[in-house]
Amino acid sequence: MNINRLSIGGGIIGFMLGVVLPVGMGAADLNSNWIIKPHLFESLTEPPCSYVSTENRKGFVKPDDKVIAWLRGPHNGGTIPLRHFLSGPRIINDTYGLFFYDPEGGYVASYQKDYGYEFYGWRDGVMLVRDKECTIWSALSGRALEGPEKGQQLKRVPSAPTTWGHWLMLHPESTAYNLFEGDTYSEVKLPAVDHWQVRATARTAEITEDLVIGVEGSDSSRAYPLPLRKERVCYNDVLDNMPITVFWYGPTQSGVAWKRMINGKLLTFRADAVAPETAPFMDNETNSRWTLAGRAVDGPMRGTELEWISSIQCRDDAWKVEYPETSWFKPDTQP
Repeated sequence: MNINRLSIGGGIIGFMLGVVLPVGMGAADLNSNWIIKPHLFESLTEPPCSYVSTENRKGFVKPDDKVIAWLRGPHNGGTIPLRHFLSGPRIINDTYGLFFYDPEGGYVASYQKDYGYEFYGWRDGVMLVRDKECTIWSALSGRALEGPEKGQQLKRVPSAPTTWGHWLMLHPESTAYNLFEGDTYSEVKLPAVDHWQVRATARTAEITEDLVIGVEGSDSSRAYPLPLRKERVCYNDVLDNMPITVFWYGPTQSGVAWKRMINGKLLTFRADAVAPETAPFMDNETNSRWTLAGRAVDGPMRGTELEWISSIQCRDDAWKVEYPETSWFKPDTQP
């Protein structure tokens, strides 16, 4: 038995019991370490909705507040400020989706709507959740690890991390949760993560702060290291015969992956240094301008939307744990 401490919000919330589980709970992963801590965080279910422009006028959310945006759906999607709605509960069960916030892994995972999920603990440092039928799921991969649904897969919804100010600029008409008079939900400072403590039992070779876009193809996965110090970057690639592109926008630390085939037409994307921040990417074939949310807002393709590919932005060591056979993209191999 290992005793670890978990640093949350800059303070120690208590001693955690890290148990390497034998046959039973961990039978499928005898070499993995599970830290079981159910009810450590209380999930949030169906918070009432409003609009981004309406909530912005209240002044409770700052322009640089980190958010997770779902990129498709009614009202051009929506967004969730982490500090107000996810940093405390870590899980939202909602009509718009199922959201898991794992600061230790550096991601918010977004899945199709469902209910009854709660925080359960960690497996090799990656967050675990449990549903109402007692199936245990990886928050990062959406795979059922133990329980009645073992082997099943949650389906992701298109999403990307960004900031409140950037999403407000792109889609003020989109959905946001209602903050009412500012005292309905408790703001929780984003956790100050101590990676060594959280991953003390992990089997990873090293702990890093590097971010990747992890893409799930039809037969394999690939990690795209993100150039954190660059303002805007675009990668073009082919994964499992699917042409894809990865957009990176540095000011908001946002990455997102898209398919680059539209109506049978193959597009090749580039980051345009002089393009406005609303649409920092262009395609070579039509010179249309594209937003981080995969929408063409200028040029011959205006009004067209790219198709999202199943993916998530996270820390590279978390991706390695869940996808040990992943390949790694090298920018000099772009087609």
